[in-house]
Amino acid sequence: MTCAPPASASSLRIPASNPLVRAGLALVLSWAAALAAQAPGVQASVDADGVQRVAIVGGSYFFKPARVTAKAGQPLDLTVRMEEGIVPHRFVLEDPVGKPVADIELAAAPKTLRLVLAPGDYPFTCPNRLLMFKSHRERGMSGMLEIRE
Repeated sequence: MTCAPPASASSLRIPASNPLVRAGLALVLSWAAALAAQAPGVQASVDADGVQRVAIVGGSYFFKPARVTAKAGQPLDLTVRMEEGIVPHRFVLEDPVGKPVADIELAAAPKTLRLVLAPGDYPFTCPNRLLMFKSHRERGMSGMLEIRE
């Protein structure tokens, strides 16, 4: 009696066109997106001078933190900088209706914006794109500044 050797992982080929593979991949991707959306946010700290402060770092297709909450009508110092790397990034902040509030080239040296904002959700992204690749925003480099009463 002869036994066939066990199949190695590299010898198993499951075509990407297989409906089960595609459904499983879609489920994993939607689960990952839901987890990212539930990522804990950061509350801006209020210093003795009454100014709220928070720092955001941008890097290889991410912003940390990706969710920030601050109080409406109070000064907010938003400090942004880029993690070490060679890919250029920007920090673009929009108001709740999509109008630009800030557009900053990120660098290793921090840059600080002083803002006083009305309540609402202010998305921030890096819209940079290299040639015909997906934009940095499409690759996950986005976040939300939540201004609350």
